[in-house]
Amino acid sequence: MKKYEVRAGDTLSGIAEREYGDSRLFPAIARQNHLADPDRIDVGQQLLLPYITRRHLVGGPDSTAARKEITRRYYGTEDVDVQLTWEVVNGVAQREIQQGAWLLMPELGDVGHHTVVEGELLAVLAGRWYGDEHLALVIALANRLPVGTEPAPGQVLVQPGLNRRRAVSGGTLRTMCRDEYGPADLDTRIGVVAAANYLSNVDTLFSRQVIHFPS
Repeated sequence: MKKYEVRAGDTLSGIAEREYGDSRLFPAIARQNHLADPDRIDVGQQLLLPYITRRHLVGGPDSTAARKEITRRYYGTEDVDVQLTWEVVNGVAQREIQQGAWLLMPELGDVGHHTVVEGELLAVLAGRWYGDEHLALVIALANRLPVGTEPAPGQVLVQPGLNRRRAVSGGTLRTMCRDEYGPADLDTRIGVVAAANYLSNVDTLFSRQVIHFPS
C-alpha cells in the first residue's frame, strides 16, 4: 500500500491515471480511503493507494513494432525477454492483441525480492505470488534464468510486481476476499477488489471469471 499526499489540482481520476494507467480505477482509491464523495479531496490529505497492476490500452493494430514500442515505453528497453514477460502475463505471446484491449504491465524494476528455500520451484512461487503456476515463466524471465532451470536454495530472486489472480469456482466475492485477505476490514477489501475489476454488482460473478486482487 502506497501513501500519497494530495497536491493542488489532483483528482482521484487523475491519480488513478498516473498510478494505474486507467482513470476508471479511481473508485478503488475512494473505497480504500472511505471517501463519501470521490470528487472532494483536499490538498495535503493523506491517501492510501492500493497496488493495482498498471494497465495499458492498446490504441492501434498489433505488430512487431507496436510490441517493441510498448516494451520501450514501460521498461525503457527493447529486450526480447522483457517483452515476452508482459506477453506471457497477458496470454498474447502467440496470440494477436486486439485493438482496444487492456494489457497488464507487471513491475520489473524497483520490486520485492525473495530468498529461495529448499524445495521451492518456480511454479510453486508463481502459484503463491500470482495464483497461477503458469506464470513461473514470468519469474524465470525477470531473473534471467535459463529455460528449464530452477533456482538454488539461497538464491535471491526478483519478485515481479503483479496482482494475484483467481478464477471464480462457485464462491462469492466476499468469500474470495476473505480467503485472500482474512476477515479484517472485509467490506473495504470487497469494495477495492470490485473497483479494480470494474464490477458494478458484486453478486453477479460468473463461473471461471478471473478476479485480480490488489495488494
